[in-house]
Amino acid sequence: MTTPLIIDCDPGVDDAVMLMMALASPALDVRAITTVAGNVPLHLTSRNARMMCQLMDRPDVPVFAGCSRPILRTPVTAEDFHGESGIAGLDPFEPDTPLATGHGVVHLMETLRAAAPGEYTIIVTGPMTNIAAALVLDPSIARGISRLILMAGADTEGGNITPFAEFNVFADPHAAAIVMDSGIPATVLSLDVTHTVRAEPERIAQLKALKAPKAPIMVNLLEAANDLESRWKEGLKAPMHDPSTIAFLLAPHLFGTRPARVTVVTDSGEVFGQTRPAPMAGGPHDWVTAADADGFFQLIEDLLEKS
Repeated sequence: MTTPLIIDCDPGVDDAVMLMMALASPALDVRAITTVAGNVPLHLTSRNARMMCQLMDRPDVPVFAGCSRPILRTPVTAEDFHGESGIAGLDPFEPDTPLATGHGVVHLMETLRAAAPGEYTIIVTGPMTNIAAALVLDPSIARGISRLILMAGADTEGGNITPFAEFNVFADPHAAAIVMDSGIPATVLSLDVTHTVRAEPERIAQLKALKAPKAPIMVNLLEAANDLESRWKEGLKAPMHDPSTIAFLLAPHLFGTRPARVTVVTDSGEVFGQTRPAPMAGGPHDWVTAADADGFFQLIEDLLEKS
Protein backbone atom coordinates (compact mmCIF):
# COMPACT_ATOMS: atom_id res chain seq x y z
CA MET A 1 0.00 0.00 0.00
CA THR A 2 1.41 3.39 -0.98
CA THR A 3 1.07 6.75 0.78
CA PRO A 4 -0.80 9.43 -1.22
CA LEU A 5 1.47 12.45 -1.13
CA ILE A 6 1.52 16.09 -2.23
CA ILE A 7 4.87 17.87 -2.12
CA ASP A 8 5.00 21.66 -1.76
CA CYS A 9 8.51 22.94 -2.40
CA ASP A 10 10.86 25.64 -3.71
CA PRO A 11 13.74 23.82 -5.46
CA GLY A 12 16.58 24.55 -4.35
CA VAL A 13 19.45 22.04 -4.19
CA ASP A 14 18.22 20.21 -1.09
CA ASP A 15 14.66 20.20 -2.45
CA ALA A 16 16.08 18.48 -5.54
CA VAL A 17 17.60 15.75 -3.35
CA MET A 18 14.26 15.46 -1.54
CA LEU A 19 12.38 15.11 -4.84
CA MET A 20 14.78 12.42 -6.03
CA MET A 21 14.10 10.43 -2.87
CA ALA A 22 10.33 10.85 -3.11
CA LEU A 23 10.10 10.04 -6.81
CA ALA A 24 12.32 6.97 -6.40
CA SER A 25 10.31 5.42 -3.58
CA PRO A 26 7.82 2.68 -4.47
CA ALA A 27 6.14 3.34 -1.11
CA LEU A 28 5.06 6.86 -2.07
CA ASP A 29 2.30 7.82 -4.48
CA VAL A 30 3.33 11.36 -5.40
CA ARG A 31 0.07 12.78 -6.74
CA ALA A 32 1.30 16.34 -7.39
CA ILE A 33 4.05 18.85 -6.73
CA THR A 34 3.13 22.46 -5.98
CA THR A 35 5.81 25.12 -6.13
CA VAL A 36 6.31 28.39 -4.31
CA ALA A 37 8.76 31.28 -4.44
CA GLY A 38 11.48 30.77 -1.89
CA ASN A 39 15.03 29.69 -2.59
CA VAL A 40 14.63 31.31 -6.01
CA PRO A 41 11.68 33.03 -7.74
CA LEU A 42 8.61 31.03 -8.72
CA HIS A 43 9.43 30.58 -12.42
CA LEU A 44 12.69 28.89 -11.44
CA THR A 45 11.29 26.72 -8.64
CA SER A 46 8.58 25.57 -11.06
CA ARG A 47 11.09 24.75 -13.78
CA ASN A 48 13.42 23.02 -11.33
CA ALA A 49 10.66 20.76 -9.99
CA ARG A 50 9.81 19.72 -13.55
CA MET A 51 13.50 19.13 -14.25
CA MET A 52 13.67 16.68 -11.37
CA CYS A 53 10.56 14.85 -12.57
CA GLN A 54 12.14 14.47 -16.00
CA LEU A 55 15.52 13.37 -14.64
CA MET A 56 13.74 10.77 -12.49
CA ASP A 57 11.64 9.56 -15.45
CA ARG A 58 8.43 10.68 -13.75
CA PRO A 59 6.60 12.89 -16.27
CA ASP A 60 3.37 11.50 -14.80
CA VAL A 61 3.69 13.75 -11.74
CA PRO A 62 2.05 17.14 -12.42
CA VAL A 63 3.75 20.32 -11.24
CA PHE A 64 1.51 23.28 -10.37
CA ALA A 65 2.95 26.77 -9.86
CA GLY A 66 1.68 28.39 -6.69
CA CYS A 67 2.34 31.69 -4.94
CA SER A 68 4.98 34.03 -6.31
CA ARG A 69 5.46 36.02 -3.10
CA PRO A 70 4.82 35.83 0.66
CA ILE A 71 1.52 36.83 2.25
CA LEU A 72 2.72 40.09 3.83
CA ARG A 73 6.46 40.47 4.09
CA THR A 74 8.90 41.67 1.43
CA PRO A 75 10.04 38.70 -0.68
CA VAL A 76 13.38 37.14 0.22
CA THR A 77 15.27 34.54 -1.84
CA ALA A 78 18.50 32.57 -1.49
CA GLU A 79 20.28 32.55 -4.86
CA ASP A 80 23.49 33.35 -3.01
CA PHE A 81 23.36 29.84 -1.59
CA HIS A 82 21.51 27.73 -4.15
CA GLY A 83 23.06 29.37 -7.23
CA GLU A 84 21.39 31.60 -9.80
CA SER A 85 19.48 28.65 -11.28
CA GLY A 86 18.46 27.44 -7.83
CA ILE A 87 19.79 23.99 -8.58
CA ALA A 88 23.57 24.07 -8.41
CA GLY A 89 25.17 20.84 -9.54
CA LEU A 90 22.92 20.35 -12.54
CA ASP A 91 22.87 22.09 -15.90
CA PRO A 92 19.45 23.77 -16.12
CA PHE A 93 17.19 22.93 -19.05
CA GLU A 94 13.60 23.50 -20.09
CA PRO A 95 11.71 20.27 -19.29
CA ASP A 96 9.61 18.51 -21.91
CA THR A 97 6.49 18.45 -19.73
CA PRO A 98 4.88 21.87 -19.24
CA LEU A 99 3.42 23.17 -16.02
CA ALA A 100 0.03 21.72 -15.15
CA THR A 101 -2.88 24.03 -15.83
CA GLY A 102 -4.19 25.94 -12.82
CA HIS A 103 -2.80 27.55 -9.70
CA GLY A 104 -1.12 25.44 -7.03
CA VAL A 105 -3.35 26.78 -4.26
CA VAL A 106 -6.48 25.97 -6.26
CA HIS A 107 -5.17 22.46 -6.91
CA LEU A 108 -4.56 21.93 -3.20
CA MET A 109 -8.09 23.06 -2.36
CA GLU A 110 -9.79 21.01 -5.07
CA THR A 111 -7.79 17.87 -4.28
CA LEU A 112 -8.28 18.05 -0.53
CA ARG A 113 -11.99 18.86 -0.79
CA ALA A 114 -12.47 15.68 -2.81
CA ALA A 115 -10.25 13.57 -0.56
CA ALA A 116 -11.33 10.98 1.95
CA PRO A 117 -10.73 12.01 5.57
CA GLY A 118 -7.00 11.93 6.23
CA GLU A 119 -6.19 10.66 2.75
CA TYR A 120 -3.17 12.86 2.05
CA THR A 121 0.18 13.45 3.64
CA ILE A 122 1.61 16.82 2.64
CA ILE A 123 5.31 17.61 2.70
CA VAL A 124 6.31 21.27 2.77
CA THR A 125 9.99 22.13 2.22
CA GLY A 126 9.75 25.82 1.39
CA PRO A 127 7.83 28.83 2.67
CA MET A 128 4.33 27.72 3.71
CA THR A 129 2.51 30.30 1.56
CA ASN A 130 0.60 27.83 -0.62
CA ILE A 131 -0.82 25.65 2.14
CA ALA A 132 -1.58 28.69 4.31
CA ALA A 133 -3.48 30.39 1.48
CA ALA A 134 -5.44 27.21 0.81
CA LEU A 135 -6.37 26.92 4.50
CA VAL A 136 -7.46 30.57 4.66
CA LEU A 137 -9.63 30.21 1.57
CA ASP A 138 -11.18 26.92 2.70
CA PRO A 139 -10.41 25.71 6.25
CA SER A 140 -12.46 22.56 5.61
CA ILE A 141 -9.67 21.09 3.49
CA ALA A 142 -7.82 20.21 6.70
CA ARG A 143 -10.01 17.10 6.93
CA GLY A 144 -8.29 15.61 3.90
CA ILE A 145 -4.83 15.83 5.49
CA SER A 146 -3.54 13.10 7.78
CA ARG A 147 -0.29 14.88 8.58
CA LEU A 148 1.96 17.72 7.49
CA ILE A 149 5.70 17.05 7.41
CA LEU A 150 7.51 20.38 7.50
CA MET A 151 11.12 21.43 7.07
CA ALA A 152 10.87 24.52 9.20
CA GLY A 153 12.27 26.46 12.07
CA ALA A 154 14.97 26.13 14.68
CA ASP A 155 15.35 26.25 18.42
CA THR A 156 18.67 25.30 20.01
CA GLU A 157 20.56 25.74 16.72
CA GLY A 158 19.50 29.33 16.14
CA GLY A 159 18.71 30.51 12.62
CA ASN A 160 20.40 30.19 9.24
CA ILE A 161 19.29 33.51 7.77
CA THR A 162 19.19 35.55 10.99
CA PRO A 163 20.53 34.53 14.40
CA PHE A 164 16.98 33.52 15.33
CA ALA A 165 15.14 32.46 12.16
CA GLU A 166 15.33 29.57 9.72
CA PHE A 167 14.92 30.53 6.05
CA ASN A 168 11.61 28.79 5.21
CA VAL A 169 9.84 30.38 8.16
CA PHE A 170 11.57 33.76 7.81
CA ALA A 171 10.54 33.90 4.13
CA ASP A 172 6.86 33.84 5.15
CA PRO A 173 6.35 33.77 8.93
CA HIS A 174 2.70 34.79 8.62
CA ALA A 175 2.03 31.70 6.51
CA ALA A 176 3.94 29.53 8.96
CA ALA A 177 1.85 30.89 11.84
CA ILE A 178 -1.37 30.05 9.97
CA VAL A 179 -0.23 26.49 9.34
CA MET A 180 1.07 25.92 12.87
CA ASP A 181 -2.19 27.27 14.31
CA SER A 182 -4.39 25.17 12.01
CA GLY A 183 -4.63 22.19 14.35
CA ILE A 184 -3.44 19.80 11.62
CA PRO A 185 -0.98 17.26 13.07
CA ALA A 186 2.50 18.22 11.93
CA THR A 187 5.99 16.79 12.18
CA VAL A 188 8.53 19.61 12.26
CA LEU A 189 12.08 18.94 11.11
CA SER A 190 14.09 21.98 12.11
CA LEU A 191 17.73 22.97 11.94
CA ASP A 192 18.09 21.33 15.36
CA VAL A 193 18.01 17.94 13.63
CA THR A 194 18.95 18.67 10.00
CA HIS A 195 22.30 20.07 11.11
CA THR A 196 23.15 16.63 12.55
CA VAL A 197 22.89 14.89 9.14
CA ARG A 198 25.50 16.09 6.66
CA ALA A 199 26.89 14.98 3.30
CA GLU A 200 30.27 13.89 4.62
CA PRO A 201 32.83 12.79 1.98
CA GLU A 202 32.71 9.15 3.03
CA ARG A 203 28.94 9.12 2.57
CA ILE A 204 29.21 10.63 -0.90
CA ALA A 205 31.92 8.08 -1.72
CA GLN A 206 29.47 5.29 -0.93
CA LEU A 207 26.96 6.83 -3.32
CA LYS A 208 29.63 7.11 -6.02
CA ALA A 209 30.25 3.38 -5.71
CA LEU A 210 26.64 2.54 -6.54
CA LYS A 211 25.82 1.17 -9.99
CA ALA A 212 22.37 2.78 -9.87
CA PRO A 213 21.75 4.98 -12.95
CA LYS A 214 20.47 7.97 -10.95
CA ALA A 215 23.31 7.93 -8.40
CA PRO A 216 25.52 10.38 -10.36
CA ILE A 217 22.73 12.98 -10.25
CA MET A 218 22.54 12.65 -6.46
CA VAL A 219 26.32 12.87 -6.16
CA ASN A 220 26.44 16.02 -8.29
CA LEU A 221 23.79 17.69 -6.15
CA LEU A 222 25.45 16.77 -2.85
CA GLU A 223 28.92 17.81 -4.00
CA ALA A 224 27.54 21.14 -5.25
CA ALA A 225 25.76 21.61 -1.92
CA ASN A 226 29.05 20.97 -0.10
CA ASP A 227 30.84 23.54 -2.26
CA LEU A 228 28.17 26.11 -1.48
CA GLU A 229 28.19 25.29 2.24
CA SER A 230 31.97 25.71 2.39
CA ARG A 231 31.64 29.31 1.22
CA TRP A 232 29.77 30.10 4.41
CA LYS A 233 31.19 27.71 6.96
CA GLU A 234 34.60 26.34 6.07
CA GLY A 235 34.97 22.65 6.88
CA LEU A 236 31.27 21.97 7.31
CA LYS A 237 29.40 19.79 4.84
CA ALA A 238 25.87 20.39 3.58
CA PRO A 239 23.07 19.53 6.01
CA MET A 240 20.16 17.44 4.78
CA HIS A 241 17.39 19.97 5.39
CA ASP A 242 14.61 19.13 2.94
CA PRO A 243 15.54 15.43 2.40
CA SER A 244 14.83 14.89 6.09
CA THR A 245 11.09 15.13 5.38
CA ILE A 246 11.10 12.14 3.03
CA ALA A 247 13.44 10.23 5.31
CA PHE A 248 11.05 10.76 8.21
CA LEU A 249 8.06 9.67 6.17
CA LEU A 250 9.76 6.49 4.96
CA ALA A 251 11.78 5.63 8.07
CA PRO A 252 10.46 7.34 11.19
CA HIS A 253 12.44 4.89 13.33
CA LEU A 254 15.58 6.84 12.35
CA PHE A 255 14.35 9.89 14.31
CA GLY A 256 13.50 10.95 17.83
CA THR A 257 10.63 13.36 18.52
CA ARG A 258 8.88 15.13 21.37
CA PRO A 259 5.31 16.47 21.43
CA ALA A 260 5.07 20.24 21.31
CA ARG A 261 3.12 23.27 20.30
CA VAL A 262 5.09 25.47 17.91
CA THR A 263 4.41 29.18 17.62
CA VAL A 264 5.95 31.68 15.20
CA VAL A 265 7.03 35.27 15.90
CA THR A 266 5.36 37.55 13.34
CA ASP A 267 6.01 40.87 15.07
CA SER A 268 8.77 42.95 13.50
CA GLY A 269 12.08 43.02 15.31
CA GLU A 270 15.24 40.98 15.67
CA VAL A 271 13.40 37.72 16.41
CA PHE A 272 11.01 38.06 13.44
CA GLY A 273 10.40 34.58 12.03
CA GLN A 274 11.60 32.68 15.09
CA THR A 275 9.90 29.37 15.91
CA ARG A 276 9.21 28.58 19.57
CA PRO A 277 8.48 24.91 20.34
CA ALA A 278 6.93 24.53 23.78
CA PRO A 279 6.73 20.97 25.18
CA MET A 280 3.10 19.93 25.30
CA ALA A 281 1.80 16.44 25.98
CA GLY A 282 -0.62 15.57 23.20
CA GLY A 283 0.33 18.73 21.34
CA PRO A 284 -0.43 19.11 17.65
CA HIS A 285 3.23 19.06 16.65
CA ASP A 286 6.03 16.53 16.82
CA TRP A 287 9.30 18.43 17.13
CA VAL A 288 12.06 16.19 15.79
CA THR A 289 15.07 16.12 18.11
CA ALA A 290 17.49 13.52 16.72
CA ALA A 291 18.36 11.54 13.60
CA ASP A 292 20.45 8.49 12.73
CA ALA A 293 22.73 10.01 10.06
CA ASP A 294 24.19 6.70 8.90
CA GLY A 295 20.72 5.20 8.58
CA PHE A 296 19.62 8.31 6.70
CA PHE A 297 22.28 7.84 4.01
CA GLN A 298 21.65 4.11 3.85
CA LEU A 299 18.06 4.99 3.02
CA ILE A 300 19.28 7.23 0.17
CA GLU A 301 21.38 4.35 -1.15
CA ASP A 302 18.42 1.98 -0.98
CA LEU A 303 16.17 4.42 -2.84
CA LEU A 304 18.72 5.03 -5.58
CA GLU A 305 19.11 1.31 -6.11
CA LYS A 306 15.33 1.08 -6.65
CA SER A 307 15.20 3.98 -9.13
